[in-house]
Amino acid sequence: MKLSERNIKSIKWEGKDIILNDGNGLYLNIRRSSKTFIVRKRRKGRMFVTTLGKWDEVSLKQARLKAAEMALEGTASEATVKSLVKKYQAEVIEANHKRPDFADGYWRRAVLPSLGSKRVADVRPFEISNLIQTYAKDHGKRTADQLRSNIKALFGYAVELGYISVSPATHVSSRVTGYKYKPRERVLTDDEIRMVWAEKKPNAQLIRFLLLTGLRISEAQKGYQEGDRWYVPAEISKNGRAHWVHMGEMAKAQLPFPLTTPTGVQAWLRRWCDNHEIDPRFTPHDMRRTSATRMAGNGVEPFIVERVLNHTLQGVMNVYNKAEYENERIEAAKLLETHIKEVVDYE
Repeated sequence: MKLSERNIKSIKWEGKDIILNDGNGLYLNIRRSSKTFIVRKRRKGRMFVTTLGKWDEVSLKQARLKAAEMALEGTASEATVKSLVKKYQAEVIEANHKRPDFADGYWRRAVLPSLGSKRVADVRPFEISNLIQTYAKDHGKRTADQLRSNIKALFGYAVELGYISVSPATHVSSRVTGYKYKPRERVLTDDEIRMVWAEKKPNAQLIRFLLLTGLRISEAQKGYQEGDRWYVPAEISKNGRAHWVHMGEMAKAQLPFPLTTPTGVQAWLRRWCDNHEIDPRFTPHDMRRTSATRMAGNGVEPFIVERVLNHTLQGVMNVYNKAEYENERIEAAKLLETHIKEVVDYE
């Protein structure tokens, strides 16, 4: 039965002890001389009983709060990294991030194989450091540092949930990976653009499309075509603003894209650069930088380039300049395609 202060007061001892279940492991033990709150909880096959106090000293509300706290403590003490990852991915990543599959890849490839079966409370800093350094050897320092950031956020959430009081990843810094951030300035040379155009593998279609449109990889993969335009819905766009780019014949010739993930394309391009002895390697996002550089180098005004890329304009321009520059953006795309045609001798 669900207890209340009124029925607790009215219940009488009738020659034998009675135990009433209020839920969440909370019980009221009715004896000749007392009415006592207890919490019963089974752990690893054994039943544990905790006495909270007599009803006239502990209110029903206080007993319920204590029972809830003890239930959480039990959950926290037994929570595994696997269960934490599942909860964090569902409640934080998928609810707030536009690309939840990025984080999911780190869990599947690195965190779960090494730590998934361990209790959250048992994970130690050296285990996290070893995991990250091993990952750096196979995937590079920058990617390993992204893994480090995701792990820190994961265990930070465990602290917020009350699973642990101190995160084991708190003091794991970028020194573990050896990664030092510096803005990328990589743009493709004419020879590299020609190599990309000569590649017959399906993934090269997406890379060429990014170069011709200046889009991000997710915007290309999740956008859609209407005539000569490629539309990017607001929920996909990085700045939350719907966007479109003009497509010429070269861009449309790259459609449809192969069915793959962003990380799959990135991994393919990394191997492709290694096989062609391209050093430093370039990434899918470097296509966007190359597009902007080539447009600007061929006379497109900087603020038009920013509009083509769907960047948020800075300062006064952002406040007062709301023009879409539709015709100018179309001309910029046409100019870029003409330039790429000349570079690759497109027919």
